[in-house]
Amino acid sequence: MVEFLTILRRRWRILVACVIAGVAAAGGITTQMSPTYRAETQLFVAFANTSSDDTAVSLSQGNLFAANRVKSYPDLVSSPLVLEPVIAELDLDMTPQQLAGSVSAQVPLNTVLIEVFADNESPVLAADIANEVAANLVTVVEDLDRIRASDISPVRVSLTRAAVPPTSPRSPVPILNLGVGLMLGLGLGLALALLRESLDTTLKDDGDVETATGLTVLASVPVNPDINDTPVIQQGAASPVWSESYRKLRTNISYLAPDNPPRSLMVTSAHQGDGKTLTAANLAASLAQSGRRTILVEADLRRPSIARLLGLVPDVGVTSVVSGKASVEEVLQHAHGFDVLTSGPIPPNPSELLESQSFRALIDALLETYDTVIVDPPPLIAVTDAALVGAVADASIVVCRSKRTKAPELRRALLSLRAVDAKIAGVVLNRVTMDSSAYYQYSYKRPTARQGA
Repeated sequence: MVEFLTILRRRWRILVACVIAGVAAAGGITTQMSPTYRAETQLFVAFANTSSDDTAVSLSQGNLFAANRVKSYPDLVSSPLVLEPVIAELDLDMTPQQLAGSVSAQVPLNTVLIEVFADNESPVLAADIANEVAANLVTVVEDLDRIRASDISPVRVSLTRAAVPPTSPRSPVPILNLGVGLMLGLGLGLALALLRESLDTTLKDDGDVETATGLTVLASVPVNPDINDTPVIQQGAASPVWSESYRKLRTNISYLAPDNPPRSLMVTSAHQGDGKTLTAANLAASLAQSGRRTILVEADLRRPSIARLLGLVPDVGVTSVVSGKASVEEVLQHAHGFDVLTSGPIPPNPSELLESQSFRALIDALLETYDTVIVDPPPLIAVTDAALVGAVADASIVVCRSKRTKAPELRRALLSLRAVDAKIAGVVLNRVTMDSSAYYQYSYKRPTARQGA
């Protein structure tokens, strides 16, 4: 039941759209329908005792005879014997078969009454047809029940209530039609919502991530409406939940191995735009705020973005050091309390450079100076660079984007890390939309392009 309600909460737009469409369609059909009126007349069937025997037994048998015979009379209403005289009398432009579709009759349970109905767009014509059908039915019934033409019919059919023009149409019934449209729209909406949910493999919350990967969600980072103004957390940040999510990430990393926590961390993702660079920068800021000497190393040598994100110089960095053209001290930059080593000039062979002993030596040298080294490589699925870095780092953190990253994509990214025996610390779920019932009582609604960096 809880899972069903969760699906409805996620897919309520589909449900509402289908309900509105169902009601609107029912309303449109109702307005296009011509009103139909039903007129009704009633006949009484009795046994006519043609003998001199008027005992109780004879009367009882007569009543039983009438009750049995009356059950077959409604079928005669649609017969040409009854309808042809009606067409001739009222000068109707239709055949008996066509008229049969608008007339009917029934016998109420345990009675000898016949109720005759006639439907027509004209209330006056409906009443005329009902009366004529009843009159002709009387004649046909009495004629058919005679053994010989000269005999007196043992059945007497009498008119008990003549038809009058109805004042209100039988159909359409707007309330009924709208109700049917509502129910059909609701049913279709539920079916589409369940179908959409079954086909949707995107990761939306912590439960989806843990079910798809079996890994721990280290932090769920909500959408930050102030991301363009303050992409990296600061002391006393204006977005407390957003800032706190990175502090939670910092804390959870420290608990991975309390006695020997990982010092070199790789932060990557399955695809570009999931938020790996922003996560790496904010994790670095959070660690720096806790008093740890931290450096952020940009290992994305194909599409670097840290310099643009932090407002730094992109001309020198990792490639400058690994190629031997500069020392770390010469290209080191500082932002938000932590040091930064940008990518530097884009090389023609990024994978070979990251796989080189020079890059490994750079990471080892940085670990002698800093408490934590955070490395930001390219996405896992696009190229093999991140897997190469993962083999060097103490632990790898994979960032996925809520409602965009698909479970098969994340599993594929993790498989590439496991192929090089990289230690996977867990997953960060980025850009989570929190509703008003969330723990922090804070709601983020404005998505921004920059958070996908």
